[in-house]
Amino acid sequence: MFNGIYTPIVTPFKEDESIDFEKLKFNLDIWGKTELDGIVILGSNGEFIYLSHEEKLEVVKFVIDNFNPEKNIIVGTYCDSTIETIKLTKEMAELGADAALILPPNYYKGGMSEEILYKHFVDIADESPIPVMLYNMPGNTGINLSSKLVARLSTHPNIVGVKDTSGNIVQLSEIVRDTEEDFSVFAGNAGYLLPALVVGARGATLALANIFPEDCCKLVNLFREGKIDEARELQLKIIEINYLVTGGMGVSGLKYALDLLGYQGGMVRRPLRPLTDEKKSIIKDALVKYGALKE
Repeated sequence: MFNGIYTPIVTPFKEDESIDFEKLKFNLDIWGKTELDGIVILGSNGEFIYLSHEEKLEVVKFVIDNFNPEKNIIVGTYCDSTIETIKLTKEMAELGADAALILPPNYYKGGMSEEILYKHFVDIADESPIPVMLYNMPGNTGINLSSKLVARLSTHPNIVGVKDTSGNIVQLSEIVRDTEEDFSVFAGNAGYLLPALVVGARGATLALANIFPEDCCKLVNLFREGKIDEARELQLKIIEINYLVTGGMGVSGLKYALDLLGYQGGMVRRPLRPLTDEKKSIIKDALVKYGALKE
């Protein structure tokens, strides 16, 4: 069973858009010493969609070789076809990934009925050498994995959890209700971490934990200790900064925040662009307000 806080790590790039492995290792050394239960490689914040197949393998191998071996590593292995997803998942398993995080196929979204999606994930899980976690991200894919579909898929012995980034707390609650206790339901956004924990989520995969791993883990610990008022106070505090660096400003905002807070965000890869000076000022002011930076 997967529990606790994971962060989908960024992929730092150099000015020429090549992968900056030196900066990546710098970040890995910091994250590896925190209370994070693990990390996700090739997630949305890792700009996986802009990496070639060879780069994906290279990044995953580098991270596995350079990250704290006591922590779990989940790898995004989404491809739009079933056969390519199976192939990539097997390759990541050979490199040492602990689990695969997989989005639904979405290019032909109009034809993706629940039955087709069910067969897609079951076919992958049947052949995957490592556990599979479903990834529900309708904001990007245009497809919502319903609670009914997730519950049905959860009966497969190799489908062990779901990361739900829909923001629909009712749907997340239904998934918790309709799946077994050992099925890991993860919130996909720090903006509703505490509500998710209250209804039974086992953990979360949070972009915010790139920059505030301590606070994200602290919120979980406060909840587990029954300190609900303190957990609620922290949850309310992180809402604004979470929106800015994970939604409002996207990957560019998250990377700039990393740079400001002593990490190495690096450049984004085109077509993404670095923040304008105006947006940089907004991020900086928000971090000052949060208490993470001095004015």
